[in-house]
Amino acid sequence: MDLLQTIARFAEAVNEADDLSALGDCVVKTFSHQLGLPDGAMWVRESDPEHYRLVAKAIRQSSGAMPITVASDHPLILGLHHNPGLRLRTSVPQTPIGLALSMLDAAVCIPFRIKAGLLGFCTLGPRRSTTVAQEASALAEAMASIVSQALAHHLAQHHSYRSTTLMRRTDRLHSLEILAGGLAHEIRNPLTSIKTFVQLTPQRHQDPVFITEFSKLAIEDIHRIESLLHEILDYAGSVPPQPGAVDLNDLVSSCIGFVSASAARRNIPLCTSLASCLPVLSLDRQQIKQAILNLLLNALDAMQDRQGHITVRTALTLQAGRPWVQVQVEDQGCGIAPEHLEYIFDPFFTTKHTNSASDGSGLGLTTAHQIVREHGGDILVESRVGVGSTFTVTLPASADYNTVVAALE
Repeated sequence: MDLLQTIARFAEAVNEADDLSALGDCVVKTFSHQLGLPDGAMWVRESDPEHYRLVAKAIRQSSGAMPITVASDHPLILGLHHNPGLRLRTSVPQTPIGLALSMLDAAVCIPFRIKAGLLGFCTLGPRRSTTVAQEASALAEAMASIVSQALAHHLAQHHSYRSTTLMRRTDRLHSLEILAGGLAHEIRNPLTSIKTFVQLTPQRHQDPVFITEFSKLAIEDIHRIESLLHEILDYAGSVPPQPGAVDLNDLVSSCIGFVSASAARRNIPLCTSLASCLPVLSLDRQQIKQAILNLLLNALDAMQDRQGHITVRTALTLQAGRPWVQVQVEDQGCGIAPEHLEYIFDPFFTTKHTNSASDGSGLGLTTAHQIVREHGGDILVESRVGVGSTFTVTLPASADYNTVVAALE
């Protein structure tokens, strides 16, 4: 019964670990205690299949430093591939595993593996320790299987996070590629004004009105360029999520500014209807900007060569007794066939419109959907072939219920 309780407590502690570092600390501490060996370390194979990275260590008596990484062709790793169970150095003294354990000043090695292969391993020592009780060894084997499953779960989450991050990064860069012409136009206009001021200054440097007025305009244009470059760098950069207070109308206006030149080149009017009563939201500004930009680019893509406009609306609403804020992007484009509607948020799904903007990654709507869902919201789409589509983003608001009711009246 004591063994079962020990295993149950260990499984609970392992499942509560938030990341690989916490998991490693839990594993090293527990195995060290159960086997009576004061020193321990744990290595895990993450995104690099050629190396196992040190994620935890507890050194009390060993004198040597633990390597940060262990290569996949290390004698210990090769030996563990062929001998999957717990390994005692004294039972394999002159083998590659035994010699490798000596180099790590370890007496015991416990591998963590699943059918797909070796996920990681834990060494315990120091190497002068020669015996491990049979009961403790059996308990360690049982706990190793728990660690293996927990590792598989953590690594799957890690790989999923990396894939999502890479997908969003790819999507952002693709968006900037589409918008590059418009962004260049946005920068060129204020630069022209500044250039004119600089060219005329030598001839009119004694004209106080000219100097005052044009220097004021030049400074405003410089601030405009700085602001635009800051927005571009923030959007293109790879930064961790940073939730903060966001004025949604201001964010929507910024997104419209990004696509306005592209829309103008195609003679597509951008119409807005922004509610004046929106509360400040707690959002990751750059992520929500990416979602809204993707919807706007999708709308431009759907317009193809059709006549019509794109309308962007914001609104405050109540649903199920809770306040929500909505952003709608409505186009008068080609529409989406009913049989395609259930797939539009799937990665790489595209209806392959014929204009140049459609040669994309197929990730725009997927990324927008993921971002909105991670913020506790949702995206709904209504569409009619030949008429157009409306994408409605709904995000939770923390505004007081009575305040919202008063704003809606």
